[in-house]
Amino acid sequence: MLVLVLLLFITVPSSLAEHLQINQVTINVNYENHTSNPYAIHITEHQKYTISQKHSWTTDGITRYNLQSYSIDNGPVVPINRLFDGNFTLDLVAESNHSILFIAKPQFEMSLHGITNATFFPASPTNDNWFDAGSDEQFIVPRMIPSDNQYTKQQVTGWSLDSSDINVISGESDTFKSPVIHMSEPHRIDLKYKTQYYVSVITNFGRTLGTGWYNSGTIVDITALPGNDIFVNHVFSGWQGPVIGNTNQESTEILADSPKILVAIWSADYTNISIAIIIVIALVVVLTIYRKRKNIPKT
Repeated sequence: MLVLVLLLFITVPSSLAEHLQINQVTINVNYENHTSNPYAIHITEHQKYTISQKHSWTTDGITRYNLQSYSIDNGPVVPINRLFDGNFTLDLVAESNHSILFIAKPQFEMSLHGITNATFFPASPTNDNWFDAGSDEQFIVPRMIPSDNQYTKQQVTGWSLDSSDINVISGESDTFKSPVIHMSEPHRIDLKYKTQYYVSVITNFGRTLGTGWYNSGTIVDITALPGNDIFVNHVFSGWQGPVIGNTNQESTEILADSPKILVAIWSADYTNISIAIIIVIALVVVLTIYRKRKNIPKT
């Protein structure tokens, strides 16, 4: 009797354990072209599970892989919205084993130095400065960069690719568009700019030459030209401002090392008016004397 009770005590829990046995399924995660290491996830059957995958990752610090699509159990490829940052999540209900394949594009960076407001053509598929391997790209930068001072700006004068020789930029357009750059590796773009200053040459008589934008360090010729004098004769008295040459010369030079304002000073000579007034007075006197003599009766 005791033996029978012991047998029942042993066999009943064993059968109950088999009935309540928890099954597990496996989710195998793989990457096309081995862009990352595969891994397996073991979860309880019928359990909901969320796979989280980075949109972008790197394995060598040079090439970035950007997620573009996935497939489940060798089914159709499902494209996703490509982003440069954050995670893509995929929800699964594990009713059986599954195989997930993530497909990513290799990308290379185009880094620009010397400017912050560049644009690219065509635009990056991830809306940053990383581009799919094998694509052809161009960068576009403004020719002029204004500063907080409206009389100072910078003009792009050259650029280099991967620390090569400087390519001179010429022309008068508002923007510069680079030649096509093939993205088979990372590229570094260095932009060279020259600071420019505005020189203003003003006068309250006649006209001046020399007003405009000049590269920093340029020697600028400035000139004051007289106007048409009629009664008041204007005589050049000198320049007000930091000139290099003689301040009393109508033509001189300045150094464009900052924004400059040069004022031409003229003095007025009223000699001609004085002479004209004397002549008029003399004529009036003569005419008055003449009329008086003409009106004297003859005796």
